[in-house]
Amino acid sequence: MAHNVSLDEEIMGILNDVSQHRFREGRQLNPNSMLFTSVKKANDAGYLEGAKIDEQYSHSLASVDLSHATLTKSGQTKLQALIDASQA
Repeated sequence: MAHNVSLDEEIMGILNDVSQHRFREGRQLNPNSMLFTSVKKANDAGYLEGAKIDEQYSHSLASVDLSHATLTKSGQTKLQALIDASQA
């Protein structure tokens, strides 16, 4: 059964995956997808360093490469805040 996640849950997952170096290669995504939107918001908020995002990859796709991305200090703080909130 599908489970809809909140933006905070999605960002927490992305930040956690980046901190654990789980992204091994770039991906092509629908620019309207929750994953793309979450990565873009995390990057725009300054939580990621070294993320490569190309919104104009092709006519209908965007490109995201987090294989060399790391968390900034604010990204580490945000991840811990989201983890704490999820456990409350």
